[in-house]
Amino acid sequence: MTHLAVIALVVLTSSWAGAEPAAERPAFATVKPEVQVLVQTWLNKNCGAAEQQRLETQLRATGTVLEPVFWEAFRFGPTEQELKEVNGAVAKRYTQRQSWLRQFGDAQMGREETARQLAITERQYADRERAQYTERYKTAAVAALGLIGTKQSEAELTRMADDDQNPAQISAQEALKGIRRQRDR
Repeated sequence: MTHLAVIALVVLTSSWAGAEPAAERPAFATVKPEVQVLVQTWLNKNCGAAEQQRLETQLRATGTVLEPVFWEAFRFGPTEQELKEVNGAVAKRYTQRQSWLRQFGDAQMGREETARQLAITERQYADRERAQYTERYKTAAVAALGLIGTKQSEAELTRMADDDQNPAQISAQEALKGIRRQRDR
């Protein structure tokens, strides 16, 4: 992760922590600022394998103090500030997408599919992007529990892993494997 990205995450975390009263994110509010940055980096990660490994190592080293923080992130999802930032980025991507579709869509996807894609409204696109972001955020929280979770988390993760309707089902199954690997070491 570049130095500029780390600075952006610190600013994001600072604005996030200020925008969310401690009463709404009590577990997050209890951890040190540098740990808050680690949590936010993990929840919003988009990195390569080396960075992923480094984050996993840091989460394990921080330990079970993060368990309630990640459960909180899973239950509440992204903050209002994070969703506002996603909304801003979505509007720009939608405009770029529409331009690309008009310019290259017919050649790349055919006329029918291009017409179908162009018919998606900005609102529909934004709703889908927000839903996908929220799902990724929550499944990242569950994945972190696989790295640092305890037996206390196993029961809830087991319920999630057994629920075919739960969008985090696969993440919960993987988290359970992770918890069991950690315990068997």
